[in-house]
Amino acid sequence: MNGRAFKLGTFAKSDGKPFAAIVLDDAAIPLDEAAKASGKSGLTSTASIRDLLGDWDRNFATLQEIVAGLDKAKGTSVSSLTALPPVAHPGKMFYAAQNFQEHVDEMIRAGMSPKDGPKFTGEKSTSDPYLFLKAPSCLAGAYDDIPAPKDVKKIDWEAEIACVITKPAKRVKAERAMDHVAGWMTTNDVSARDFQIRTDRPGLRSDWLNGKSHDKFAPMGPYLVPKAFVADHMKLFIRLSINGEIKQNGNTSQFIFTPEEQIEYASNILTLNTADIFVCGTCGGVGQGTNTFIKVGDVMETEVEGLGKMRNKFVAEA
Repeated sequence: MNGRAFKLGTFAKSDGKPFAAIVLDDAAIPLDEAAKASGKSGLTSTASIRDLLGDWDRNFATLQEIVAGLDKAKGTSVSSLTALPPVAHPGKMFYAAQNFQEHVDEMIRAGMSPKDGPKFTGEKSTSDPYLFLKAPSCLAGAYDDIPAPKDVKKIDWEAEIACVITKPAKRVKAERAMDHVAGWMTTNDVSARDFQIRTDRPGLRSDWLNGKSHDKFAPMGPYLVPKAFVADHMKLFIRLSINGEIKQNGNTSQFIFTPEEQIEYASNILTLNTADIFVCGTCGGVGQGTNTFIKVGDVMETEVEGLGKMRNKFVAEA
């Protein structure tokens, strides 16, 4: 751990205007006010977390200096603010499909793999990460209500951990991948299972757009926790409950492909840019496995150890 631990976030007060903040415990201090109080002027910007990412190493060092003498009593309780996605307007959003053995197995049992022919059953030695893209416009805040699309009958949950890219990367090796990561966030890859497989186009099968990219189907936050304050991102619990009932209870130690390996794989295909996000895979216990799905009025709570807990209620689409 390096210096005084802190989190970052993007919030809004009653006027709706977003602001970037340093978070100490449950107190959010606007970044511009914190920088002014400390007399430190080395940040690239105080307007948004995204603006800090391109020169993250230098900005993080300045943030540590700012935080060293910061009085959390001058902050506002996060509970009295609207939590927005920590990184506004991200670039590409990569999602890892079937990256826990339990999830691979439950999706095979649920018929989400082809009935005929070979199936991926978790063989890392003979396969690569399977990544898909989700629209950044799907992002939602950690406590936002999520509208249930009128035509979707099988809304499912996928508790996950996410990381955000700092400097561009092309053909980066896994062992250097964390040099390009700022920190970690809690997120959920909400899914429309009845549209994820195209029965009208069996030769194509997966419809990632209709199955994944509905409005607010990517709640994220409430914090971005700098990687320096996460002792081991491969030893974090991931938990999810629906209406208080635990549905998922896994650990990042169970990843088939590590976040580093996912970053290497993607960077071999295309250049990773500042504010790209990797969402690294969900554990077993999704609704598809038991044919149990979200209904209007359900409350979904998603938590990753040390990164914060989200609470999202599903409401009727207007």
